[in-house]
Amino acid sequence: MLRNLIIIGIAALLGHWVGFSTPTATAEENGEATSESSSRFTDKVPGLKEQDDLPKGPRPLVEFGQGYLLEGPYDYEFELPTGMVVSPGLVFFGDLSSGLEITDTGVGDADVAWVSTVNMFANLTLSGTERIMFGISPLTRESGAKTQYQFTSPSGLEDQTNLRLTTAFFEGEISEMFPGLDMDGRRPLDYEIAIGRQGVNIQDGVIINDTLESVALTRSTIPFAGSNFARISGLMAWNNIQRSSNKDDEDGELYGLFSSVEMHHAMMDLNLVYVDSSDAIGDQFNIGFSRFRPYILFEHDVDTTFHFAYSHTPDNETAHATKGGLVYSSFSWAPRGTVDIMYVNAFGAFDHYAAAARGAGGALGITGLMFAGNGLAGAPISNGTNDAYGGSMGYQMFFSGALRRNLIFEVGGKIDNSSGGINRGGAAVRYSQAIGEQVFFEVGAFAVSQESTDDKYGLRTKMNVIF
Repeated sequence: MLRNLIIIGIAALLGHWVGFSTPTATAEENGEATSESSSRFTDKVPGLKEQDDLPKGPRPLVEFGQGYLLEGPYDYEFELPTGMVVSPGLVFFGDLSSGLEITDTGVGDADVAWVSTVNMFANLTLSGTERIMFGISPLTRESGAKTQYQFTSPSGLEDQTNLRLTTAFFEGEISEMFPGLDMDGRRPLDYEIAIGRQGVNIQDGVIINDTLESVALTRSTIPFAGSNFARISGLMAWNNIQRSSNKDDEDGELYGLFSSVEMHHAMMDLNLVYVDSSDAIGDQFNIGFSRFRPYILFEHDVDTTFHFAYSHTPDNETAHATKGGLVYSSFSWAPRGTVDIMYVNAFGAFDHYAAAARGAGGALGITGLMFAGNGLAGAPISNGTNDAYGGSMGYQMFFSGALRRNLIFEVGGKIDNSSGGINRGGAAVRYSQAIGEQVFFEVGAFAVSQESTDDKYGLRTKMNVIF
């Protein structure tokens, strides 16, 4: 264990030598005359709006100690022996999702069920950068099975209640926890640490989308030459690793090195992951590259996303460790004169690409409504990444000045060249409505044409209550 932590620490510390900021003297320090620029920020304080004009946000379910949304000076402050000033506040919050889900796969009878999930959290804030968080999902099993009432045969309640701890981690910044290391704030000591059972999402979930028992060390704000921002992180996970088959790897250890840099109006990520496991499950190496950049095309601001990922196993392929690649691209823009969004997404997967760790579903869930579940029921089209290509095109309309209602229309399809694969294509629609400050409702439907079998249909509803 100590050896693993040392490896991760060294990986993250590499960011310390990537680049160093060069202090520059101001014109006033050099004795030069200064003049006001038209683009200079004003020194005048505009002041706050009247209190009655500020929007009223929802309050947490329960609060103790320092109020989470209170204005003014901190309360309950005290200093730790390290010099860190703490103002603790404990907040309990969560969300409930429940709805009717109907799916006719085209094979056998339709499935009709009322599905519910709950997520509950306790967040202990110590300061602006340090906190301890716990969470449970009492209606969902680790396997992903959700509490539901089944209306079709076999009918009845499927009770999945439990008290499994889904989240339990601490995160903080080293220079804030030990301010004596850099009282003047001049040293490159912007290191963040996070340890415990925590959600990890790398490259929009293409490489990792899982809850891992792990430790991560991050060096942020690296002064990399020619960049606006740079960051490097090292991570080691030793438990709760779900492989791409969504099966728990009890023997696996995961090592990751993740970097991000912003330059030339683009954000670019380079990610490396190695999973060390038993011979039966198999080791796997993943490499991924991403690029996010806006463009001005035909007088439209077009946001683009590009992902490339490759998985490789040094030994023979298994059901959990496979070789293959995935390419994904996305384009979205607001049609002129509207606040709506139009998007076009496309992907191509070759051989048998496998994510390093994934708790549920497949890596193609980012493609759109046709490839993603709604949190209660599965995707209309399989989001696996074996020898396939396809995409989606959609239009999202917003209504009302506050944009509290929206409607999405989407068409999409997948050509599946894997063994036993079925080509699919169809359309989906979803309407969403915010109700008050803490309730969100959505209803949607889809229809999918399936090669060599009957068509697939579904109805999705969900009421989400935030408390």
